[in-house]
Amino acid sequence: MEVVEALRKTQEWFGKQGIETPRLDAELLLGHVLGLPRLALYTSFDRPLDPAETAAFRELVRRRAKREPIAYLLGEREFYGRPFAVDSRVLIPRPDTETLVDVALAALPEDSDGVLLDYGTGSGAIAVTLAAERPGVRVLAVDLSPAALEVAKANAAANGVEGRVGFVRSDGLERVPGRFRGELTAIVANPPYIAESERAGLMPDVRDFEPAAALFAGRDPLVHYRRLSREAPAWLKAGGLLAVEVGAGQATDVRAMFEADGWPDVQVKADLAGVDRVVWGRRREP
Repeated sequence: MEVVEALRKTQEWFGKQGIETPRLDAELLLGHVLGLPRLALYTSFDRPLDPAETAAFRELVRRRAKREPIAYLLGEREFYGRPFAVDSRVLIPRPDTETLVDVALAALPEDSDGVLLDYGTGSGAIAVTLAAERPGVRVLAVDLSPAALEVAKANAAANGVEGRVGFVRSDGLERVPGRFRGELTAIVANPPYIAESERAGLMPDVRDFEPAAALFAGRDPLVHYRRLSREAPAWLKAGGLLAVEVGAGQATDVRAMFEADGWPDVQVKADLAGVDRVVWGRRREP
């Protein structure tokens, strides 16, 4: 089987299975097997696949047809222009979350120092990106899952910031070392915010493969925002930033919550799709 035939047959098969981007997925998987960028496939249409390549490609196609996410099959996802290893231990970084990074970076001058905290770090995409973009800061990457922290540590090392990112296994801020109380410059968070009642309506790629603990907040989808709104002031310096990613339709409630808890001048920022995606405020000055 040649490249062109492999792509055509896979695109047709994925289309029948309801895959949203059948051609793109076929190209990404075949390029991964052959070690070629997507565009190079178009100059290699008549290249035959050897038996080992054919077997490897068919296995990836089989898994994708069952809706296993492309990022898990490739073992990598780009975030803020950097590669991040991902697998079923962590949530796949989304472009929406880059809006949260944008807000944090806008609040932190390029010569910033101090300590930031990433609440629910997962793959470490946010923590590593902030450390890479602001070389003077240190970042505490916090997650309850030891498996997720393993992935985050590997990503910090791969992106050259392992010396400035520390890892804490904690349920929220519960086990963050006390010496950081009142010392943090910023807390950023992309916590679980999907209600359990919404599980059935999710795409199977998400619902059946990504870690439930990183997706679902239980009966109260705003539970982590309530915790952060109350607890973050004790950990932040005066004027310190609290910035959170929220689900579609949640920004109004989270903003009202922050304001009710005394956060001054709470702001909201939309993502590139126009969805209100990030809510942030600063700890009140004394």
